[in-house]
Amino acid sequence: MTSTPHVPPDGGLPEAHRPRPGGSFDATAVTFAAMGLFDGLSADQRTRVLLPHDDPGRTHWNFLPESGRHGLPLGELDRRQEALAHRLIAESMSIPAYARVIQVMTNEHVLRELNLPVFGHIAATFRDARGYYLTFFGQPQPDTTWGWRLVGHHLSVNITVVDGDLVSATPFLLGAEPARFGPFRILGEEEDTAFALLDSLTGPQQKQTVIHSKPPADFVTRTVATIGEVEYPAHHGVGRRDAMITDDDRKALAYFRAHPRGIRAGDLSAAQRAHFDALLAHFVQRARPGLIGYEMDRIGAAGGTDELHFAWAGGTAIDQPHYFRVQGPVTLVEFDNAEDNANHVHSVWRDPSNDFGADLLIKHHLEHDHTGPGVEH
Repeated sequence: MTSTPHVPPDGGLPEAHRPRPGGSFDATAVTFAAMGLFDGLSADQRTRVLLPHDDPGRTHWNFLPESGRHGLPLGELDRRQEALAHRLIAESMSIPAYARVIQVMTNEHVLRELNLPVFGHIAATFRDARGYYLTFFGQPQPDTTWGWRLVGHHLSVNITVVDGDLVSATPFLLGAEPARFGPFRILGEEEDTAFALLDSLTGPQQKQTVIHSKPPADFVTRTVATIGEVEYPAHHGVGRRDAMITDDDRKALAYFRAHPRGIRAGDLSAAQRAHFDALLAHFVQRARPGLIGYEMDRIGAAGGTDELHFAWAGGTAIDQPHYFRVQGPVTLVEFDNAEDNANHVHSVWRDPSNDFGADLLIKHHLEHDHTGPGVEH
């Protein structure tokens, strides 16, 4: 595997210059972009795109084709509205992450053609590069609590603003089917960096890192709204049977929040640690740059990057089904390439304590009186 250069997870910024929510205009920029889009919609479109912030559907982030999705599909926007939607997407994340989002959606054109021999004309009904649904949870306004989601096949972006601060960019999911085809290898950097780390480990270290000989069919934690203390993978992918696992496999692959599996980052050599830091950066740096320092501070307060663990399952070559995860108290990365003969990738960055801004929302409600006259709740 080709070695990937070291990229510090905090973007290389000195501590004093790492921006944070509350001290930057990140939330304002995202909010103004959302306001511009919302104001550019018709009355009917606003009704369809808007839900209360506390709507139970806010934490439904399933990225697979499904019927009855709430929200406004990008395909129903006119050219000006679509440009405003993309302004919001780009403002909410790093530019490399935005480029990947665009590639994920565009890849649906390729997948539609590849699916024609199996699905025929119906492939066009669920392989749609503009079939991604936008939803606002609470109307975007300055200094308020609101969020937005963009979800569809192999994409789930969930941004939360609490009281005017940009506080959560997770869950952040990107996938690719096929993972490698022509000029497309959308998640290749993440995958290559993980293999570089795995290949750099000694024999005893690999024995500690590889937790099972077979990967899960999909994420071990699935797309649950809140990650539990213990999670087990499903027996197979949703709607698929080409990567089945047994009950024994599920037990071997289980996620335990309090007991991370694999090798501890603090036990790696300097060269190995460079690969690990670069791998973590590929996921944390999906966030808008002003949020990265905040995320690294949360990791630091929860024990630091030394306490993160790297675990692997499955084959040790790129053409063999494989899986890896990076786990810590406030960090979970899962990357799965098990279906379609290791040519179908799902990757996700989550925060077990703060997905959808849950931790910050709890603190916000504890610190503010929401029961007074004229207060909506």
